[in-house]
Amino acid sequence: MSLAEPAAQQGFSTDAFVAAMVADPATYPDLPIDVAFTLTRAQRDEIALKGIASRFAAMRQSIGVLEQFAKEQGIDAIDSIERGVFLLFPHTAYKSYPLSMLEQGRFDRLTRWMQGLTRIDLSGFDATGIALIDDWIERLEEQTGLQIVHTSGTTGKLSFLPRSVADEFPRLKLLARNYRDFRGANSGPDLLATPYPVIYPSFRGGSSAPLRSVATMAEHVARDWNDVLTLYPDRLSADVASLGGRLRVAEERGELGRLAISPALLARRDDFMRRDAERPQLMDRFFDEALSRFAGRDVLVFGVLPFIYDWADAGLARELRGVFGPNSIVSTGGGRKGRDLPDDAFARISEFLGFDTIFDTYGMSEMTSIAPLCEEGHYHIPPYVVPYLLDGETGEPLPRTGTQTGRFGFIDLFPSEHWGGFVSGDRVTVAGWDDDGGCRCGRTGPYIESTIQRFSELNGGEDKVTCAGAPAAQDKAIEYLARIGG
Repeated sequence: MSLAEPAAQQGFSTDAFVAAMVADPATYPDLPIDVAFTLTRAQRDEIALKGIASRFAAMRQSIGVLEQFAKEQGIDAIDSIERGVFLLFPHTAYKSYPLSMLEQGRFDRLTRWMQGLTRIDLSGFDATGIALIDDWIERLEEQTGLQIVHTSGTTGKLSFLPRSVADEFPRLKLLARNYRDFRGANSGPDLLATPYPVIYPSFRGGSSAPLRSVATMAEHVARDWNDVLTLYPDRLSADVASLGGRLRVAEERGELGRLAISPALLARRDDFMRRDAERPQLMDRFFDEALSRFAGRDVLVFGVLPFIYDWADAGLARELRGVFGPNSIVSTGGGRKGRDLPDDAFARISEFLGFDTIFDTYGMSEMTSIAPLCEEGHYHIPPYVVPYLLDGETGEPLPRTGTQTGRFGFIDLFPSEHWGGFVSGDRVTVAGWDDDGGCRCGRTGPYIESTIQRFSELNGGEDKVTCAGAPAAQDKAIEYLARIGG
């Protein structure tokens, strides 16, 4: 039976799917996900072109940096998918603020900088008295509905990504529908229909992308924070993440003595270090609670693969096997975070947990989407993400056909309040662009092979992103962000 047949039995055709996506790509979580991977090249291209053109027209006047990108490159409208490649933001766009804004507590200026990246009106935001990033993020959400997501800051500077509070539940719905329908309509559990305890071997809260997801899962999957088990009982502080990255870079450069660190930030760092020293005791508590509260029950285990593997490895060392119910799910993604895990990592995780439904995905904080891993070991790109590949050295766009290897870029058609174009730091191979090049699993459309590498790892820790188009135009757009921040 083909992948399209279950949805066809429900009376939902590919033509109806395409019509709904052309009207609004954000309706994707309400459509049969299995149909998404039966589309022809022409159908996917129709969704892509209409989506890019309509979102560009709607957003260019209200998102300052997008207007600058377009103006500097003479782009007034999108008349081809290929044209969109010139509107992919480099990662520097989201961390182009001066560090002095954080060091001096100038969150009024940081807010003006952020206004250039979102069409949510921040003009009435009151930054009075804010001394820490965590407080800035919390107050922005309360006053404006802007939901900041930050990255890990391993390069010494956090990226601040603008999202809307209104988009958070649709993002969870998107994930849940993939669990249920990626392998065929209703082939998996529906996490939004039946409550599932959520187990996350990390922090209980925070503003990184995974921690935002945990909070939404607590509300809509577990339905009760009492059914959410985390390793750490507190939040991951954006301030501590920022400081950690800056300390690492300063130490490498021999510049530790030059860092300007406020007393409030030092106090937060000291609290974090005290808690981190308690990790062995917290791990014991985590195991005990997982067994006493959820053993034998169907659960959702969520987190990046190294966290989950470490937990499983520690569990097997304790002679624990087959701990949870057979209809449980592991949801993981984000790669191995530089870790060299053994070849049997997934087998060991399954042995400990007691089930083998491991839903692996490719994605990143800058992308709403998840690309699910199929049984052939390929990550399938959903049709509301328009993929591009750039030459790793020149930044020139590669042909969107055949099998190509280069820097991964994309335009995400899902976000409602920020532009979804981005150039990543990942070197990937994409195949399946054409109707005659589909994956052996039977799904159509472009897919990413599992040999994903970071350019920084290939280049000795450095990665200078070169985007398509004129470098001077991109520089001027980034300068615009710095200028409006004051």
